[in-house]
Amino acid sequence: MKKEEKNDLTYILGEIVNPLAVVSEGLNLLKDYFDGHKDLKQKQIFNSVQSNMERICALVKGISDGIERNTHPTTATHFDVLQQIQQVCATHDQMFLQRQLHYRVIASADLPKAFANPDQIFIVISHLISNAIKFAPRATEIGIKVREVPLRQGNGIEVSVVNECPNFTEKDRYQIFERFYNNAKASESKVAGVGLAVSREIVQKSGGQLWVDIPSKGKVSFTFVLPCAETIPQAKPRGNQTYKYDITIANFKDLKENLGGEKISLLLQKIEESVRKLVRYPIDVVAAFEMNGIISTIYETNEGNASSVATRISQKLGTEEFKVGKANVPIVFKYHLSVLQ
Repeated sequence: MKKEEKNDLTYILGEIVNPLAVVSEGLNLLKDYFDGHKDLKQKQIFNSVQSNMERICALVKGISDGIERNTHPTTATHFDVLQQIQQVCATHDQMFLQRQLHYRVIASADLPKAFANPDQIFIVISHLISNAIKFAPRATEIGIKVREVPLRQGNGIEVSVVNECPNFTEKDRYQIFERFYNNAKASESKVAGVGLAVSREIVQKSGGQLWVDIPSKGKVSFTFVLPCAETIPQAKPRGNQTYKYDITIANFKDLKENLGGEKISLLLQKIEESVRKLVRYPIDVVAAFEMNGIISTIYETNEGNASSVATRISQKLGTEEFKVGKANVPIVFKYHLSVLQ
């Protein structure tokens, strides 16, 4: 681990340790009260909170000890991401019920296992789902989508947590991963900002990426990808940044009504393959989202080349003909380039 990366993560962990210690001690003081509590639901909620707190404290200590020894706290291994999601949802059952929320998990068949530190990824999933529960309006749905995607070094697993969040803005989208950033309308707590910063740090150290999108008005989507096999760390050239380029089919709704589900899926696959051929720089992911007709690509390059890569893609797509069967499909594209880190 580089010295600057070590200092950065050490600082973040240092800011987390004291609040965690205070909360943990407070939970220990309340344990006797809830052990004898007659209300079963409140007792279950307390036990769930305490169990997750113990796991978080153990993880933070493991990461901290690993940094001091300049080693990884635990060994990465293959594990079932879908199983972890189910475990997290089970530990949050009472919180879902209290806010009258329900969740729906959509997963591709025959998902491969991810390769990372399962304890760390459990915390990432738990944090993203906890955030969704906290900020989603009462009596709404939280969507959790899992699928296999092609990455730079083999295949990977993509997880998206989507919920309604009317107060979430473009400003939040570009600043939410900054250390201690918080939306004043949503929360007075600074810990949420630290949680997202640490979550992104964990995912990136695992060879993946974590980002946030506004898939439609009033909704927010946190998405991360993990490799399915051990990746070879690659040093980022000086001046390079990671960019996300969203290609939206502006007339997607009309095309879907005219073509139907099967043909629109085929069309998205063709566009996705075309975009993948156009990005010559190191690619983290190119993925098509059938729900809203967006093809996203994440790539690394220096600031001067970022727009030229995007321009090459948009110019090629603007002249390329996409067919379903023998008929050309009239597609209207819109584009958006943003910095991920």
